[in-house]
Amino acid sequence: MDDQLKQLYDYTKFHIGMYTTLITAIIAVFANDSLKSSYSNFVPFIGITVFCFIVAGLFGGLVASSIPFYTSFQDFSNSRLGPWKWKWFSSIICTHLEHSAFWLGCLVAVIGLVWTLFRYPNSIACPAFGGV
Repeated sequence: MDDQLKQLYDYTKFHIGMYTTLITAIIAVFANDSLKSSYSNFVPFIGITVFCFIVAGLFGGLVASSIPFYTSFQDFSNSRLGPWKWKWFSSIICTHLEHSAFWLGCLVAVIGLVWTLFRYPNSIACPAFGGV
């Protein structure tokens, strides 16, 4: 495996760990009964964020699980990927979708937080944000 392909593999493994950690943290926060009513206006944004992170994780998993079958980045970038023996997506498209879905999820979460704080300033139960 050449150096560029190894770096992509390590980068993708790191991202998959980030997605699983962030989704777990989000679910843990929203599973807390005392916080559910405080964050009810934020829930649609978090739903979209979790969906984006799942999409990113799926494409990241597809990339990471396919890399060991290639010896060079050039071979990998010219290939098509898919689950099992199906080859649905260009490998470069998979890497772009993985990265884009993650950042879209982050953007939606930030927009949702800002929107919720300004639209419903007392809905977030945090003194730093002016909530109760």
